[in-house]
Amino acid sequence: MNGQTPLSPLTDSSKKEIKLTSRKKWLWLGIIIALLNPIFSGLLIGLAFWTEPELKKEAKIVLVIAILWGAVALYLTRWLVGQGYLPS
Repeated sequence: MNGQTPLSPLTDSSKKEIKLTSRKKWLWLGIIIALLNPIFSGLLIGLAFWTEPELKKEAKIVLVIAILWGAVALYLTRWLVGQGYLPS
């Protein structure tokens, strides 16, 4: 192609790896997601982090927070229903 590099990513046959720039940024993102929705999103993000070799430590932190916060939310909801603050 006249010595020019192709603009389309489909013509590039080399495999490119996506690198996360900041492990701390991804850790805080995982913690926030685990706190907002611990049951599904928190566990899903924790498991996604677990598959990345560089993020195993962060995955453990996010999974623990998701499980603990899910248990607290379940207990708190049942307590609030028992006290009459939430409808049953």
